Amino acid sequence: MTEPILSVRELTKHYPLKRGLFNRTVGTVKAVDGISFDLYPGETLGLVGESGCGKSTAATSILGLEAPTDGEVIFNGGDRASNTHNSDGTQPNDVTKFDKQELKRFRRDAQMIFQDPSSSFNPRMKIGSSIAELLLVHGMTDRTRRRAIVEDLLERVNLSASDYDRYPHEFSGGEKQRIALARALVLNPELIVADEPVSALDVSVQAELLSLIDDLQAEYDLSVLFISHDMSVIRTICDRVAVMYLGEIVEIGATEDVFTDPQHPYTEALLSSIPTPDPRDSSDGIELTGTVPSPSNPPSGCRFHTRCHRVVQPDHIDIDQDVWQRLLIFRKQVERDEVDVAAIRENLHADGESEPAAEDVKAQIRVEFDLPSDPADSTVRRTLRDAIDALVAGEQESAATQLAETFTTPCEQSTPEYTDHGDGHRSACIRHRDSIDAVDTLAEKD
Repeated sequence: MTEPILSVRELTKHYPLKRGLFNRTVGTVKAVDGISFDLYPGETLGLVGESGCGKSTAATSILGLEAPTDGEVIFNGGDRASNTHNSDGTQPNDVTKFDKQELKRFRRDAQMIFQDPSSSFNPRMKIGSSIAELLLVHGMTDRTRRRAIVEDLLERVNLSASDYDRYPHEFSGGEKQRIALARALVLNPELIVADEPVSALDVSVQAELLSLIDDLQAEYDLSVLFISHDMSVIRTICDRVAVMYLGEIVEIGATEDVFTDPQHPYTEALLSSIPTPDPRDSSDGIELTGTVPSPSNPPSGCRFHTRCHRVVQPDHIDIDQDVWQRLLIFRKQVERDEVDVAAIRENLHADGESEPAAEDVKAQIRVEFDLPSDPADSTVRRTLRDAIDALVAGEQESAATQLAETFTTPCEQSTPEYTDHGDGHRSACIRHRDSIDAVDTLAEKD
């Protein structure tokens, strides 16, 4: 079997969270939190997810543009199955352990295309000089030869050799990204990391650039890590795709397998957001509930469970899935003390002549937080009644405790492990476990 050109193992990048007059560390932002994948020669692997999920941080950490907190990035590391190590116990060709000279040699073989080409070029340098600068840094002192190489590359990316002497402001966004592609190719690398290279371009220009990348990849036998938030772009250009959420990879597999048979609810939600050109298609996309958690305080267990449309119910609760989601959201709002009973009471009083009765306040809480008025499940009915009673009585902590004891999903109690769906298609969701442990519940109350 072909060995990977790039092996990422448990890569982590945490940033210290500092506050106060003395700039004390009060926590960490877990931008990338233990991702692993392989990239094979000549392959394009897509890394996809919402903005802020850690994709770009993963890219800069992989290329050594910033030091990762932990993990390994093995580039052309040979046969990992042989378990060979350096004398100090580290893996050979581990980018995270490279010194300055080793990083310089590594960057001959690994280049990056940035999202915004305008900010990645010196506006005072001719674009030919910006591209040729990499050749000079890596030892090519012959100016005539440097110019010949750059002019040839400009023509290969469908520009003109005469563009060598023009400045960045003279080019459109799509042309600048072509120039960025030429710059990435000038050292004849084996690996290119493309960070949202078409997100700022018009759709027609996107298609042209993606076709160009595809052609150049075949011509130069490149391996490409393609980062994007656009699932339709990923499907067009990638052989495999890794879906990332809140610093973790939740699903990875061949592109067609992931698109036709998604195994993680987050992947399903991303796919449902792809617009369809069929005017007869009236299906609604999946609406994610709740808010995106902070990477400085990610949820326990499966990090997606606070927004998941398939969040698992404990065995003792039997209600509709949408109601269960609303109950979990309400529980979190109560825990964060976001239920302003005083404001609800005041609004009711403004609408009527007399002070609202407690029962009216309780009913309004159910309306404002979209809670069932009379759920069929006795456990749900009792817990919701007691928690709302506690809220109206000013006992927020008691209400939060009652809700947490009953409305607890197995998804938050254990971190899901990967399940293999065949042909390298894996996902991390507890729905794929052979059995899901029931949540311990309180004894039935009278």
